[in-house]
Amino acid sequence: MRTRRHTGSGFSFAAGTPARRFARDLGLVALTFVVGYGVSALWISPGSLVSRDHAIPRVLGLPQAKARASLAGLGFRPRLDGERPSDTSPRGTVVWQDPPPDMVLPPNSNVQLVLSGGPAPAAVPDVIGFEVPDAQKVFDAAGVKVGRVDTVQAGPEPGVVIATRPAAGAGRPRGAAVDLVVSGGARHGGGL
Repeated sequence: MRTRRHTGSGFSFAAGTPARRFARDLGLVALTFVVGYGVSALWISPGSLVSRDHAIPRVLGLPQAKARASLAGLGFRPRLDGERPSDTSPRGTVVWQDPPPDMVLPPNSNVQLVLSGGPAPAAVPDVIGFEVPDAQKVFDAAGVKVGRVDTVQAGPEPGVVIATRPAAGAGRPRGAAVDLVVSGGARHGGGL
């Protein structure tokens, strides 16, 4: 009968230098941490690792078409909710969105957009009874300018505004011209 010789398998957990044992232990600690973290994350918030939710992008200041494309590209449904006057935003750009940027929502959520209607119209001020230079100062302050000045023979004092076209209180775009009707003085007729 033959005797067998045993040659070790070459791998032993207890064998090796202290540096190898340290590296092995460090690897086991790291593996335990990674597995533990993954299990904890799934247990605390199970949908967080597979969520299809997205943060709503900031579309304020974008033109309507770009804002809608940005939202639709992430699966949101943009809805227009009218216009609002804005002195700082060009007409047709987004001035308000709800929900606000960076809020996380599921796909197919509605996002309401309000667009800029451009600057609010200026109301034609009431300058009847003012002289033309004073009326011009009031118009400048109101955001409109003096247009054509027509003189008619009416009223006792020449150079006084007796009407505006359009009438006082009418809305005009900022910088638009408003025509004045000015008195040229009373008409003097023939004697008795």
